[in-house]
Amino acid sequence: MEPGNGELLLITTLDSEESATGFARGLIESRLAACATVLPGGRSFYRWGDDTVRDDPEVVVLIKTHRSKLSEIERYFREYHPYDCPELIGLDLSAISPAYRDWLQRELM
Repeated sequence: MEPGNGELLLITTLDSEESATGFARGLIESRLAACATVLPGGRSFYRWGDDTVRDDPEVVVLIKTHRSKLSEIERYFREYHPYDCPELIGLDLSAISPAYRDWLQRELM
């Protein structure tokens, strides 16, 4: 493993596997991400709008990309994510295998 150099792991959630799959596929087809992993079976607890605690099924999507794509990804979220306030959390990768980094960079070209 080597230190990261702008590679990111982004996390979001969507309301269904169908929605998450289409959203993830669009990121890959647009070359905004090298890989998007769809993880069904999530469950989110939160407050929205009032003091009621919500309990909703959600699908987690892990997006592997580079910081250079972030502004385009934010535009993609505004256009295609079904939520008014979508979760978009980014984690800088502190370590990454050289082979995976090389592959990621090729996929984003």
